[in-house]
Amino acid sequence: MLSSLTLALAVPTSAQAASCDNFGCDGHDPNVQTWQTGPVSPYGPYDLGGSFEYEMRWGKTDGDQYSWGRLWYISGSDEQKWTVYVQRCTKSHSTCYWRLGEKKGGASGWTSKVPGGTNYYYTRTPMYYNPSGYEMRACAEDPSGNESCTPWY
Repeated sequence: MLSSLTLALAVPTSAQAASCDNFGCDGHDPNVQTWQTGPVSPYGPYDLGGSFEYEMRWGKTDGDQYSWGRLWYISGSDEQKWTVYVQRCTKSHSTCYWRLGEKKGGASGWTSKVPGGTNYYYTRTPMYYNPSGYEMRACAEDPSGNESCTPWY
């Protein structure tokens, strides 16, 4: 009985998922959020060659804008060697936060099958607040450590 009660408490209710408070929502899962606008992809998907693409995602909830990254891939293509993350900087780039929400391809709890895709999956980062004085971008890193990023948004 205790395990079923614990499970019920771990699943967010629609009221929990709907309410978000700017920097306090950093690290939340965008898939359980209620969105007023979006989510959309202002940048991407960008081809990384072979079986991989990445994109930046954007959505607005409770009047605030949030962004996150997604890595798309074909299952079995060594996806665990690839990394996706976001970066957030003030528009002057005087203060920056690098590698936010870093996830390896296939990360448990952050990976979903692409709807309608036979063997295609995506791994997403958590969402991060993108206030008007900041800008964000999504990045992917290949197994050699080479980084590719979207434009700043």
